Amino acid sequence: MTRKAFHQELRDIEESVIQMASLVEAEIAQAMLALSKRDLNLAEDVIVKDDEVNEMQREIRSHCIALMALQAPVARDLRELVTVQLVINELERMGDHAVSISKQAMRLKDFEPLGPTGDLVDMAKTVREQVRACIQAFVDVNVQLARETCANDDKVDHAYREILTEIIRLMSVEPEKVAPATSLLFIAHDLERIGDRVTNIGEDVVYMVTSEIEELN
Repeated sequence: MTRKAFHQELRDIEESVIQMASLVEAEIAQAMLALSKRDLNLAEDVIVKDDEVNEMQREIRSHCIALMALQAPVARDLRELVTVQLVINELERMGDHAVSISKQAMRLKDFEPLGPTGDLVDMAKTVREQVRACIQAFVDVNVQLARETCANDDKVDHAYREILTEIIRLMSVEPEKVAPATSLLFIAHDLERIGDRVTNIGEDVVYMVTSEIEELN
């Protein structure tokens, strides 16, 4: 395989990562829509679509391994193939969190919406923006954007703490709402974990470009 062909294979892999990230971002958005609308069909569709995310992860990983075996890449090319596998692992876990949110949305279908639901929707919007930014940093090989995206995770953490405080307050003053409030706690935690996985991808991008392993948040 020529160098030109090799780099075309890398670009094909990169395109697959973008497609996987888009699907995961859509899963998160749909899971939150299912929560807002109390829509079981939307929630169930997220769970079904996650099989597609898992299959994409397997295909991309296989493509990377085959390319590494055939070309024995070194330096930056090797780091890129390693980084791709790290990134798709984080994306797959984000998809799992979207499934978890959907399952909690299904449990909430018979309960009246609680106040913190709107705050969770806003938090999810921030998280989705973070997912989009970290993948853009990967595609553009942009260390500065990766660092900025990781720094912005403070917004997600702050939102999480505020929502957590409000849900705990709600549970203490209205104990009859403990069951639905607990589901909201799980959803908030899933969103916070997606934010953490964004940071992991940012760190992976820095490693890919600089070969340095850094803790960015």
